[in-house]
Amino acid sequence: MENLELHFLNENNEKDFYALAAQYLPGSSQDKMKKYAAVFPKAFIALIHDQEVIGVAFGWHRRIEFPEDDSFELNGIAIKYEYEKKGYGKILLKAFEEAARDYGACAVSLGSAEGYVEKFYLDCGYIPKEYKVWNNSVPMVEKVFGDIDEYYSYQRKSGDGFVVMEKELG
Repeated sequence: MENLELHFLNENNEKDFYALAAQYLPGSSQDKMKKYAAVFPKAFIALIHDQEVIGVAFGWHRRIEFPEDDSFELNGIAIKYEYEKKGYGKILLKAFEEAARDYGACAVSLGSAEGYVEKFYLDCGYIPKEYKVWNNSVPMVEKVFGDIDEYYSYQRKSGDGFVVMEKELG
């Protein structure tokens, strides 16, 4: 697609960036995003087509909240529906992984619900590490995956869980 550009979050795209995140990633905290965008500006990426923000990716170093974790968390990624299935998610994810490398992270981690999104991450080289479920608003580990076969054979007991996935950065 012509006129496709990647930009860091800035005053020209900020309003549309946060609006897309709010629409497609409703659990995202704009206050938290603004706080961490100031610390990790290269990790807040907008995909722009003809001056329209059509996708966003953002995250931060997990050691801010979990000092023992040296990965960089992909907290959110979204593409507008009309632009899905065209490879734009992979463009955004690759740019985010580059930002994580620039910040010295050894891996990117994320949480993913079932379905095509999980398959997307698997196709992009992410490895399922564990399955977590929500218990009184706190994520609790329900299953640790020893290998990919355990991931595929695991029968999820809860519909409100998510898979923690990780990709080593080389």
